[in-house]
Amino acid sequence: MNESVSYSCIANIEKLLKQIQAMNLFTDIFTSVVFKDEGACLHLVRQLMQNPTLNIVAFRTQDAIPMLISKSPRLDVTAEDDKGTIYEIEIQRLKELAPARRTRYYSSVMDSELLRKGATYDKLPEVYLFYISEDDIWHGGQTVYEVEQSLRLGTKRISYDNGLHTIYVNAEIDDGSSVAKLMQYLKTAKAGDTSQGALSQYVNYLKSPEGGREVMGEFEKYVTEQTEAKVHKETALEMLKDKKPLHEIVKYSKLAKDVVLQLAKENGLEVVIG
Repeated sequence: MNESVSYSCIANIEKLLKQIQAMNLFTDIFTSVVFKDEGACLHLVRQLMQNPTLNIVAFRTQDAIPMLISKSPRLDVTAEDDKGTIYEIEIQRLKELAPARRTRYYSSVMDSELLRKGATYDKLPEVYLFYISEDDIWHGGQTVYEVEQSLRLGTKRISYDNGLHTIYVNAEIDDGSSVAKLMQYLKTAKAGDTSQGALSQYVNYLKSPEGGREVMGEFEKYVTEQTEAKVHKETALEMLKDKKPLHEIVKYSKLAKDVVLQLAKENGLEVVIG
């Protein structure tokens, strides 16, 4: 083999291993790899539910729910316990302009999948939907925010239980709780940290030379996709600045229409429809 080619391959591997070392659990590709491990998933769900004996019988990770129309929601972890309760977890790094509507969309699509055709609505399972973010998106100085639904009866309010429990958790506020410690770990995921049981164990394995090389192909694919995505966004931005029509931007940038619109909004650029 040509020595320069061999050196290039080794250098590329070493570069990827360093990138893996720097990744945390708000990095999409690292999250998708880590939560393929059932032990890591189990630890995450048990910690969020504050129930160390919770018996999970089924997992799905990076779950893309098939849709014939509209967008396909993607959850990082979906789990079911031995009583049929469903746990849906999304770890969101990017700033979301409408988190409440995003979780509403997730729950509605999941309900459509969970309720078999012809079944009555009482067969819908209890669902815990966790939306995990780096920032305190509600600005209330809390680690955990749980949505409480109620029904107004005159001047009184009574509990309104439709089986959906929506819980927002963030890594910005550290209130000293075990959930906050879990969030701090997600934010760092340092090699050698053993504070989060099976989750830490698998992260440490992936950040070792042996584990890193085992999943190298997935990370190489991720780097390629990230590079392509950056090029597509740069193309769209230039075309927006040149006031090209939306349909042309979608065609040549290879970005979805809603992504182009969001990009324009974030950069204060006008969208030409026509």
